[in-house]
Amino acid sequence: MNPTETDYLVIGTGTAGLAFADTLIDEDPQAHVTLVDRHGKPGGHWNDAYPFVTLHQPSAFYGVNSMELGSRRKDSIGLNQGLYELASGAEVCGYFDRVMNHKLLPSGRVAYHPMCNYLGEGRFESLLSGQVTQVAVRKKVVDASYLSPSVPSTHTQRFAVAPGVQVVPPNALPQLWHGRRPAFATGDGATDAAEAGNTTRVPRRFVIVGAGKTAMDAVVWLLGAGAEPDAIQ
Repeated sequence: MNPTETDYLVIGTGTAGLAFADTLIDEDPQAHVTLVDRHGKPGGHWNDAYPFVTLHQPSAFYGVNSMELGSRRKDSIGLNQGLYELASGAEVCGYFDRVMNHKLLPSGRVAYHPMCNYLGEGRFESLLSGQVTQVAVRKKVVDASYLSPSVPSTHTQRFAVAPGVQVVPPNALPQLWHGRRPAFATGDGATDAAEAGNTTRVPRRFVIVGAGKTAMDAVVWLLGAGAEPDAIQ
């Protein structure tokens, strides 16, 4: 077992974990922070998000205090025309990568352990090697993953699926051009699209399971990509 020590052990490097670490090292010049996350890159659930996702608030309102996301540009085209930019998922992931590599790690007071699972009691395990590290925490363990959302692409659906119908997460919608099997497009639980009786062409009919932001994004993406409105349920 590898021993180490820190002031704050933070589980999760999504928005909450990175914002906490960013503020802490600015306000407490003596603090040392250790970050642990299962993902291979900072950004939390943004690493698992569907490719057409965007923020639902102006970019400048999101992220950490020390580094602004976006350029305060107003969009001149598209559904957001005339309003301040909404960062895409790729932009958010790139931003959090910059926060980690341009601000937190260069401070010399942040240790980052990706691809690691927190085991409790100050211990975490590498998902790749199985090596366990014991951390002596001088002040607090902070669970920044407590309110992490459940992303459709990381779990299986909790409902029965009829024979011949394939269920896919929203992440798979842009890959429908492969056209190998029918698919179903779902929102909050799983994104499923399907064309009955056709296993060789891109699907023509779509059923969205859920009615949250993910589902609305899936509908808007399908319409923008050319799906018939009457073919979406």
